[in-house]
Order: sequence, then C-alpha cells, then structure tokens
Amino acid sequence: MLKDLYQKNPKWCLIGAGGLICVLILGFFFFYHANGEEVEVKSQQITEQKETKTQNEPAKREEKNSVVVVDVKGAVRTPGVYQIPKDGRVKDAIDRAGGLLNEADPSSVNLAQKLKDEMVVEVIKKGEKGSSALAGTTASTTEKAGSEKVNINQATAQDLEQVPGIGKAKATAIIEYREKEGLFTKIEDLTQISGIGEKTLEKLKAYLEI
Repeated sequence: MLKDLYQKNPKWCLIGAGGLICVLILGFFFFYHANGEEVEVKSQQITEQKETKTQNEPAKREEKNSVVVVDVKGAVRTPGVYQIPKDGRVKDAIDRAGGLLNEADPSSVNLAQKLKDEMVVEVIKKGEKGSSALAGTTASTTEKAGSEKVNINQATAQDLEQVPGIGKAKATAIIEYREKEGLFTKIEDLTQISGIGEKTLEKLKAYLEI
C-alpha cells in the first residue's frame, strides 16, 4: 500500500517523510532540553540548599556562643536560670531576675563583674552570710585566697576579707574606692587606700591581681 502510494505521489511522500523526521528531531530536542533544564534547576536548588545550610551553621554556632547561662539565686524577685549576652555583667543578670529585693545586700555581689558560663550569682539579705560556695558571684572565697589570686576589680567585700592582710575595714575601703573612682588600673593603686602602704602592698601582691 505504501509502495502504491509512493508510486502515485512520490513528491508528497517525500515531503511527508521529511516533515515526520523534522517533528521527531524537534520532539527529541525539546525533550532533551526540557530534561536538561530540570536537572540544572534541581542541581541549582541542591547547591543553594547546601550553601544555605552551610551559612546557617556558623550563625547558629555564633548565636550559641554569644550568650552565657547563669543561675541567679537569693534576694532577687525571680530567681532562676537565665541566658545573658556573653559580655554581660552581674547587674544584667540580676535585672533579668527582676532586680533586688528591698532586704537584699547589694554589697554582697560585684555588680560590675563580667559573667561567665555556668556562673552562680547569689545575692544575700542584709545581715546574712552566704554559703562559701555560692555567696557573691563565683566559687569559694577560701579557694581564691589559697590557690588563685583575687581580682581587685571583680572581688566582693567577702572575697577581699579572705586575703591575708585585708580585714573588713580595708575590704570596705577598696569597694568604696572602686565605686567612686572606677576600676583599678594597676595593683599599685591600692596605696590610695588608707592603711595600705608600700610594705603592705608588697605582701598583698602575692594574693591580688587586676
């Protein structure tokens, strides 16, 4: 039948065959091009997802490392565990806990001390004595005097009283000087405190630091 059709209309048969071939070629090209674009789009999406994930991971780590977790106890309105920016101070932690109660003793903590992760901040009431492990804002004051030097810009009055050669009067004077004049810039500034001369200062250097 095809042979008879070709013999009768060879010209139209050739034109039809050529058209069919063109349609097949165009169809193949379109199918291949469409699949290629789909693969390219999927590949681009996967790449973008990986890049987004890679970009988000440092951001999450940075966010996690940008805060410290502290436990605020004692004479505050809302004791509890709080997340504070890592450059925060003890005052920031107390503010997050609702602030001090009326019966709180502000001198029991160093409000200007920088916070550290897992730190305990305990504010005692007036007339009370805090436990050696929690009073103030850090670890035992006895340990500080024995194995660590006491930072005169961060120490509470109780911390300073544990240092040999510094009694209650000198400790109070150091705190008052720090609140009035600002942080000490060098150990030698302690000579500005009444009762601390050059000889006393030399003995204290073994226990104190900036």
